[in-house]
Amino acid sequence: MRLDIRVFAALLTVGTVVTACGGDTDVSPAPTVDLNQLDTGNYQSTPRDPEIARADDTGEALEAVRLGAAVPIPYDVDPSYGFQRLNSRQVRTTSKIPGSITKIDEETFPTVTKGLIVGWRTSGERRIQPFLGRQAWIYVYRFGTADEAATAVQRISEKQQENSVGRNVEIPGFPAARSNWTGAATVDSWMSQDTMVYGVRVEDPMTEPPDPSAAIEFIKKAYLKIDEMLDGYIPTPPADMAGLPIDTDEMLSRTLPSTRDSWIGPLPEGAVEPAQAAIIRDKRPGTTKPAFLDAGVDLVSNEGSVARVYRAKDSDAAQRLLVALTEPQTEVLKPIEGPRNLPNARCFDRRDPKASTTSYPPVCYVTYDRYLARVSSYNIQDLHQRTAAQYKLLAIGR
Repeated sequence: MRLDIRVFAALLTVGTVVTACGGDTDVSPAPTVDLNQLDTGNYQSTPRDPEIARADDTGEALEAVRLGAAVPIPYDVDPSYGFQRLNSRQVRTTSKIPGSITKIDEETFPTVTKGLIVGWRTSGERRIQPFLGRQAWIYVYRFGTADEAATAVQRISEKQQENSVGRNVEIPGFPAARSNWTGAATVDSWMSQDTMVYGVRVEDPMTEPPDPSAAIEFIKKAYLKIDEMLDGYIPTPPADMAGLPIDTDEMLSRTLPSTRDSWIGPLPEGAVEPAQAAIIRDKRPGTTKPAFLDAGVDLVSNEGSVARVYRAKDSDAAQRLLVALTEPQTEVLKPIEGPRNLPNARCFDRRDPKASTTSYPPVCYVTYDRYLARVSSYNIQDLHQRTAAQYKLLAIGR
């Protein structure tokens, strides 16, 4: 029997814990957790100082996150783009972290983006299954000068057309945009606005005969949305980026750290991200973004594939967020046993053992006060130890 999300949320709000086993649902008072009884293995279970890991280029990475808080996801442009396959976890771009652009590899990227300071990329799809509907990517890059931005638009557009020559199309209201339709499924569009570069790519594998009209309309709306949201971005001068704080309100110091082999690029994966920047890391932004708004999520501490900690407005909101993040995945995930002595953890694994562990690794969710933690691992025992360590990090000394 599937538990109705509204009933589940109501039960959690009055201070209860709901656990499912097979077809039964049990309701019991919220338990008291003895931190000394948690098996954390060799994992960090006391807060750390993230500043120890600061590198010369950390400031640029932090500025990229600040930019990301003002960049729309495709769902913001068109709510039908409610899914996101996470086909690349690399969303931030700096002089040391190459960007990800279709048909431009990491080695070529620096040559077509000379003068780039920071950037951010988002993506979205209309269907959860790949290639069954339109997909979109949004890119926003900041350059040192307007001339560098304009030159980058020209170079990126020319490079993308080397192996996929199509025809130029015009984006209504943006005549200066360089936009190319391959004549099949894809429209790539780039434009500069002072020191900023905007890029939008739309793939439409389903429309027959091929027609760029829907892609052109989406790109027009995307450019308008980018303009609107970037009004909230105040660029940090390059000379001041080194002083940007790594942590905010101990969010990162109390998040289970990722290991070096899980980093993307030369810098630690860890970052405290505003909700708008963090949403790109979720497979279902169409349900997660409304859940963030409902729960009053303002910050998310992200440690890549290891752990995330969401800060809601209060403990009841954190419980509602737990339901909102797990309920849409019940078709592909099944409940499994959680860590010993941590009865308020809710853990899941694939229903289909043949399904991709990369797409759906075992995962646990656990709340502490206004915080919800999401922890994953490919090994169940390791997952339990990570989850116990993450809970202890949130609770110890509070």
